[in-house]
Amino acid sequence: MADVHPSAIVESGAKIADGVKIGPFCIIGREVELGEGCELISHVVIQNKVKIGKNNRFFPYACLGMEAQDLHFDNFAGHIEVGDNNVFREYFNTHLPKIKDGVTKIGSNGYFMANSHIAHDCIVGDNVILVNYAGLAGHVEIGNNALISGVSMVHQFCRVGEYAIVGGVTKVTRDVPPYCMANGNPASIPGLNIVGLKRSGMSAAERSIIKKAFQIFFLQNRSVSGAIEGLKELAKTIPDSETAQKSRLTSFIEFVAGGKRGIAAHSSNVRSGAGDDLSVE
Repeated sequence: MADVHPSAIVESGAKIADGVKIGPFCIIGREVELGEGCELISHVVIQNKVKIGKNNRFFPYACLGMEAQDLHFDNFAGHIEVGDNNVFREYFNTHLPKIKDGVTKIGSNGYFMANSHIAHDCIVGDNVILVNYAGLAGHVEIGNNALISGVSMVHQFCRVGEYAIVGGVTKVTRDVPPYCMANGNPASIPGLNIVGLKRSGMSAAERSIIKKAFQIFFLQNRSVSGAIEGLKELAKTIPDSETAQKSRLTSFIEFVAGGKRGIAAHSSNVRSGAGDDLSVE
């Protein structure tokens, strides 16, 4: 049975699972689904089609499910999906998708700090951290285990790969590949997220193949197409039995071969005025 404070408003039709705690002055819309063990501390607003998994915590003034911040928004049929075990701190907000039949999706085990923002049509993976005032524009994709530091902004349609870290007060206007660090305005890539990779529990062999991939793509003055061919040649050298290494390299190759915004340049290319070859547009 759910524990609902008398001052909270839970509209008829909302699906509230057992063990949910809804604190003072929360508002829950009729199309909302809240999974077991969720806790809404106070003043939380969740409206429209929002499906939330288990054991999520919502701090005061978190807001989910309002219309997208778009002058032409008319997609109230869209929905938001949230996984399990996330923490949403004060004034966090996320919006309905703009695309018809679209979804704004947040994975599991994330930590979204105060005033962080996830816009319409974003896809956010598992174990993601958004630090205070970090913002994702529409249609952004964030890979598993990525970290977006405080007061950093990610441009619409950009992607940040798994295990990547975006430094504080950074403006991301091109994609940040998996395992990399990004910093600056506009963001450039100074190197790999070495500390994060070690903390992740990856083997030395996995980290080694990631380092080789980084060198081929960023440090050999190749075009994107030439670098991808070099990465594919590297893949041929990995024994079939080394599935973890193959997976890491495949993740990197698939990421740099896709996207709409191009790949952020290496920091040395930015300083020298180069880096245009890293665009895939």
